[in-house]
Amino acid sequence: MPCLQIRLSSANQNINISKELKAQKLTLLRTTIYKNSSAGTIYRGTLFFNLNFFSGYEHLSNLDGNYLVAPITDEENNSLQTYQMNQSFSGEDIKQSFNVKTFIRDANGNYVPASFDTTGATAGSIIYIDLMFQVSQLYEYN
Repeated sequence: MPCLQIRLSSANQNINISKELKAQKLTLLRTTIYKNSSAGTIYRGTLFFNLNFFSGYEHLSNLDGNYLVAPITDEENNSLQTYQMNQSFSGEDIKQSFNVKTFIRDANGNYVPASFDTTGATAGSIIYIDLMFQVSQLYEYN
């Protein structure tokens, strides 16, 4: 089955892919997080992703928002984290350009942008996140 990989290196990122994907079943297979392993940002165990191609309610929660969630650890010396997810969704059309926002929740429960630093110099910051989705098929649209 074909895959869609989304690499995130900022908390508010525009993504461009080579072709549009029509509405189909999507499965989030894996989340990989590479971060500075020094003490720093407190993630409280969860990252929240707002993918603008999820415009309905593909994920319902008692927390506000229609966010895709993934685990993250705050432990030091754990710079590379990979989580097998297996979350299936009835996806909507995915345009060639879309936006992904990445949040954490602060001590008051507010959603705030996750801390990214692609140089890896900032303690506890995320260097990148890979979201790997399986898609049902890649259609040709010519």
